[in-house]
Amino acid sequence: MSRHVVKDSRIDWFQILADLNRLGVPVSSVSQQTRIPKSTILGWKQGAEPKHADGELLIDLWIGLTGNNRHQAPRT
Repeated sequence: MSRHVVKDSRIDWFQILADLNRLGVPVSSVSQQTRIPKSTILGWKQGAEPKHADGELLIDLWIGLTGNNRHQAPRT
């Protein structure tokens, strides 16, 4: 029996935010819609990892605006 190893990949938060920006949703709007401080979101663009609940809010927003599903979220 062979074993398949799946490499764990992380959500690319920078790309999630870039996708939203391309759709005309700036960081300030993401902040308003998620109630997450703009400074926190800017930190994610620079490589910080969001808390789980905050990440879920951002992914939900991305899903709602892009029409993609969770499995299509950009990963590193």
